[in-house]
Amino acid sequence: MVAVPGSRGCHISPPCSVPDDASAVLDQSYLSFAIEGRDFIDYSGSDAAPNEYSVNMLSVFSQKTGAPTYLRVGGTTQDHFRYDPNQTEAVRFENPELPTFLNLFANITVGSSWLEGFRQFPGVVWDQQIFLARKNLSNAVEFARDCVEAIGIENLHSIEIGNEPDIYNSSGFFTNETDRPSSYSPADYVAEFTEFATAIEGNVTLGAGPNFQALGFSNFVNDVWSEEAVFEAGLSPDIVKSISEHLDGRDLGETLMSHAQVVNVTDGRFKDRIAYMKSTYPEIPFLIAEAASALGNGTGIRDFDLTSSLGTALWTVDWLLYTATIGVTRVNMQLGTRFPFSPWFPVETTINNMSLPAQTLGSFYGNVFVADFIGSDGSLQIVELPTDDDRVSAYAGYNSEKLTKVALVNLELWRESYGTPRPNVTVTLENLEGWVRAAQVQKLTGPEGGSQAENITWAGTQWTAESKGLPVVVADDTAMVEVESGSFEVTIQASEALLVSFIPDNYLDVEKSRVKAPVPA
Repeated sequence: MVAVPGSRGCHISPPCSVPDDASAVLDQSYLSFAIEGRDFIDYSGSDAAPNEYSVNMLSVFSQKTGAPTYLRVGGTTQDHFRYDPNQTEAVRFENPELPTFLNLFANITVGSSWLEGFRQFPGVVWDQQIFLARKNLSNAVEFARDCVEAIGIENLHSIEIGNEPDIYNSSGFFTNETDRPSSYSPADYVAEFTEFATAIEGNVTLGAGPNFQALGFSNFVNDVWSEEAVFEAGLSPDIVKSISEHLDGRDLGETLMSHAQVVNVTDGRFKDRIAYMKSTYPEIPFLIAEAASALGNGTGIRDFDLTSSLGTALWTVDWLLYTATIGVTRVNMQLGTRFPFSPWFPVETTINNMSLPAQTLGSFYGNVFVADFIGSDGSLQIVELPTDDDRVSAYAGYNSEKLTKVALVNLELWRESYGTPRPNVTVTLENLEGWVRAAQVQKLTGPEGGSQAENITWAGTQWTAESKGLPVVVADDTAMVEVESGSFEVTIQASEALLVSFIPDNYLDVEKSRVKAPVPA
């Protein structure tokens, strides 16, 4: 291995058997997705014209994990919907001239053809949000009834009532007005939630309960809005199938590409809330039903350049794996036609007067990395590993309590435009007790570094709009490394991630002759 300027060393010793501080066994559907209601039909297409690109892209994840993908349809736009089953258009924007951010509160009416989207993604399990912010009970019940009929009870996980009610008293549909008065409280929310749930149960054919997903809080209000406050205000656990929160992250750079920031933001928002639910209502799963690397609504081209990048892919890997270690049951990564952090744009879109084609964006590759880390073997537990380099984070995966893989993420931001050699870290994985014979090493990388959105590859593969979301191998950068005396080295560049999958000692003899040198940079 040839050293380059800026190269460093790092030693990691993963326990060979699952340690006491590992996560619970991970739900195979842990990595799932959410679609902004306004953009649902863009992603799905219709009965007459399914969006083949999106259907193929979403199917990647269930193929890798062997489990269904959960898809939440909702968000701020859907919380302000009107539903008109007689409308011919799937989506009608009453004020299409509004800037993109304001379109989150746009006057949108959807028709019955919007429901065709549910038929385009086979094998998906659905969380369907019903509008609460607009507070039109009879229309919400009608919408719920037709959604459930289109989805099929056997494919429905939950009905979610409302979206981010903790900010109803600070934001809203009408200019200079909020969805609720400033006095709106958890008790008011519980009363409305219960009223809507009761009406839906009385007028919509549902399966055996509980049937409802509750809360859906933003991550920007920390005072009176909490799980404890809502249940103490009278929310009945008997009707709650799951509770959810949301996470909108930070911009690319020192705040996003920082493992310390990942830990601080995630722990600070969720750890106490998860602990409360586990101690008080352990049977109710804790979900992060809407997650993204940044608050990006396409209001600035700079946002698009940054939040569609390889850096966001790396954040996605680090954040999803860390979040799995603290007790989150499932995460829905956010999709939206106008969101630059979205894993892909399903159709041509416009962001800040800039026309953009359908395309795959950076965060998709982070999601695919995590899907391969989860794999299809099942019984996966995850633990964060200590490292002696603050720019490198590491996670070990255990299937049936035995070490099977390690993920390495180098969050040092490097751009080709810096005009300097790309730094790297030599990571020594050691104390493997001689039971590992070889390791397969796969890369999440891009030639231009952390701020580029094009030419990203995972395991030498790309998924593009041009290939209609089918995998295309463009590089041969997966390596097999021999392990001698229980240790070996891999090289990880700045703005790169590796998945190291261990081959046990009783594996095929042919593996020994494959590669006997560290993985090249």
